[in-house]
Amino acid sequence: MVKMGVKMSALNIEPKKVFDFFELIASVPHGSDNTAQITELCCEFARQRGLDYCCDELGNVIIYKNASCGYETHETVILQGHLDMVTVKTADCLKDLEKDGLDLKTDGKYLWAEGTSLGADDGVAVAMALAVLDSDTIPHPPIEAVFTINEETGMDGAQFLDAAKLRSKTMLNIDSELEGVITCGCAGGAHVLAQFPLYSKSEELYCAELNISGLTGGHSGNEIHKNRANSIILMGRLLGEINVKTALRLVSLTGGEKDNAIAKASTCTIAFNESDRNAVLETVMHFSKLNYEKYSSTDPNLEIAVTELGKTCVSAADAQTSGKITAAMSAVPDGVQTMSPDIEGLVESSLNLGVAATDDDTVSLSFCLRSSAANEMARMKDKLTGIITANGGTVTIGGEYPAWEYKKNSVLREKAVAVYESLYGEKPELSVIHAGLECGLFADKIKDLDCISFGPNIPDIHTTNEKLDVASTQRVWEFLLKLLQSL
Repeated sequence: MVKMGVKMSALNIEPKKVFDFFELIASVPHGSDNTAQITELCCEFARQRGLDYCCDELGNVIIYKNASCGYETHETVILQGHLDMVTVKTADCLKDLEKDGLDLKTDGKYLWAEGTSLGADDGVAVAMALAVLDSDTIPHPPIEAVFTINEETGMDGAQFLDAAKLRSKTMLNIDSELEGVITCGCAGGAHVLAQFPLYSKSEELYCAELNISGLTGGHSGNEIHKNRANSIILMGRLLGEINVKTALRLVSLTGGEKDNAIAKASTCTIAFNESDRNAVLETVMHFSKLNYEKYSSTDPNLEIAVTELGKTCVSAADAQTSGKITAAMSAVPDGVQTMSPDIEGLVESSLNLGVAATDDDTVSLSFCLRSSAANEMARMKDKLTGIITANGGTVTIGGEYPAWEYKKNSVLREKAVAVYESLYGEKPELSVIHAGLECGLFADKIKDLDCISFGPNIPDIHTTNEKLDVASTQRVWEFLLKLLQSL
């Protein structure tokens, strides 16, 4: 029985204990930056079972459990996942995700949340760890269950976790979304914010609105190698071509949603001499034709449109300032920068311009940089900084996290492969990903850490269509138990 003072409704899907805990987790709000209740839930779990635990001021929780009988001399193992989830909901959903839990539904094949994202990333890790900690019959070494906060918004929980509270050098991270794949390394990352002053003043000017939309988009790590168009990059190139024909003045620029997502749409309002309107329209038409052809495979729904606004009173930057911003947007690198020399097909370094925004008298551009090589990360930051500052902008670098380098010799990886093969008669896929995982921060903090990441199938992650594959969860649970037994 789950004893937490929370009424549980039976989902009637296996593994029952895992899904009971998942439902418990789902009963409290736990979006990023709103994890106080789930932190307390984990602490109360430990208190009710007499387990040692610690909770830091951020809300990270570590729960300790002694080895089961016969495993007292085995090395301690970390079970790790994060407490926060990406909270999104449908337009007609009335739920307040800052205050309300989720409404779980299942057809026996999948588990989902009605009208919202599910939070299987990474609720399934927390649920599995709690199920292990709750059991008196599961064979396992000493356990350190580490639950971090705000992984989805910058990994600051893992970044500021006190690793001195951990003694293990073996870690099982349950934060992957594809069964049968064991992740053994990931890229490091950084966020770069470029800002340009507009020095705008209100005038009656001839204006037009440029819109680029319909792009495929995607994750700037997992899908950056697919050479999809970035709407903000396209907008910068279009502005650059227009600026050759007329002294454009920038009124506003918006685009993208997150710096780690390839921007699907952007909008820019510009002012220019009315006598140059034909030249502007022709430039947009020519630019559109070339890019429709270029991205016909990757972005078949690409639309580039111009709407004349006529003379209107606007606050526009002067031509010189606008020219510098346009020059910077035209020059910044985009997409894949280098490929791994050691692992065929793996992106080593990439750069993504994810968000453009105009606020008062400032245009801001937000970039996400990724690399598994420290020298390439430094090179990208230097190049980007040089372009921005040369054109009158300022640069702020933050949100840096280290790469998790692939270990050529890993006892844990070998055991995981052997366990998987014994269960399913085939070897798992071993993967190094061009995306960030908390494993990199733990590996940076804990010398000689041996670590893997795995998890069940979670289709449509971070969307209102997110689902957790029930049968896959059962198999990954069996894999986890067998792996713990082997350690």
